[in-house]
Amino acid sequence: MKHAILATLNRVPVFLIVMGEALIIYLATAIAKVAFTQLDPLYAVWYRVGFMAVMMMAWRRPWRAAKRRQLPSDVRGWAVVAGCGVAVVLMNTMFYVAISNMDMGIAVAIEFMGPLSVAVITGRSWRERLGIVIAACGVVLLAGVSLAGAGGGHFAIGLAAILLGGSMWGVYIVLGRRIASRGNSLDNLCVGIAIGWLLQTIVLGPGAVAHVIHPKAGATWAAAPGGAWKLLAVLFLISTFASFIPYMTDQIVMRRTTSGAFSVMQSINPAVAVAIGLAFGEIPSVWECVGVACVIAAVIVTFSGDQSPAD
Repeated sequence: MKHAILATLNRVPVFLIVMGEALIIYLATAIAKVAFTQLDPLYAVWYRVGFMAVMMMAWRRPWRAAKRRQLPSDVRGWAVVAGCGVAVVLMNTMFYVAISNMDMGIAVAIEFMGPLSVAVITGRSWRERLGIVIAACGVVLLAGVSLAGAGGGHFAIGLAAILLGGSMWGVYIVLGRRIASRGNSLDNLCVGIAIGWLLQTIVLGPGAVAHVIHPKAGATWAAAPGGAWKLLAVLFLISTFASFIPYMTDQIVMRRTTSGAFSVMQSINPAVAVAIGLAFGEIPSVWECVGVACVIAAVIVTFSGDQSPAD
């Protein structure tokens, strides 16, 4: 079965894989927003990261002797692995805080400031500088329109969260490249995510477990008999489709294309998130659509000239 899936993914055009991946990620994310009515976002993200960490550890089994030799052998190496995992956990956590306070498509667009900033810092061409200016204009437009609206207070919380989440995306890119350069990147990544989740558990774990056993005020079906198991099943599916499957498919896609082409294809993500948000009642204004379009254009401008191998 595994070989059949790999063979199929190696035959399907890369853009179709990226499009399909975006659809399942943001459909799962929209369902997560529905789950927020039953469980607070911070507790929901603890389950998302936890299920992802367990699935990745079960898949990669880095504790085996042959793989343990591929793990870091010094403090600095472990700091990079742990830092990458913590960045992934914080990125996911801040994203859930953000989408509980703003529309999903807007959050996805603003989050791209992270990788765009990394491109500006590491790049030397006019593309990176022009791209960040276009993106900044889009973010300022999105922030200005949304902060002036009736839900400006909630949007401000979401804006702070998604900017922090985007910066963690940038940290993940930088540290992830260092891990990838040493080889055996997936095993190191899954160990790093497990470390990040254990640290997250110290803060969120007890509350997350308690709020599933004893749902919060206002919960409906999660408070009914058997509701806890239904909620856990929903959270498991969200983690599978929003985290675990994308990590696997990304490894295949990135081997088949360059970093630039992969990044440009990912520019469809904000548009897909906006489209799925529409189906769930998130109606953006014309100026918000213009802001999202600016970010998409910035990603295309920034990365279309990058012909280096994908990381």
